[in-house]
Amino acid sequence: MCSGAYYFVMQLARDPKQIGNIIRRSRKKQGLTQSQLGDKAGLRQATVSQVENGHSAARIETLLELFAALALELCVAERSKDWSIET
Repeated sequence: MCSGAYYFVMQLARDPKQIGNIIRRSRKKQGLTQSQLGDKAGLRQATVSQVENGHSAARIETLLELFAALALELCVAERSKDWSIET
């Protein structure tokens, strides 16, 4: 389980679109434009847009750069036992 001494909100993402939505929400919460986030992460605005729109070919390095620029952590956990591909 991802935890620490700090209060945090865990956001579940199981596909590229959900990851993009998390990045978009965090960017907007911080008052950043896609261009500003791209500058902080060393990426082009178009790349930020593609990730936020759930482009499935985003590289893990790109996602990690965006997470770092937004002060987000990537946490991996086992799926809940009652989750299935049909849900």
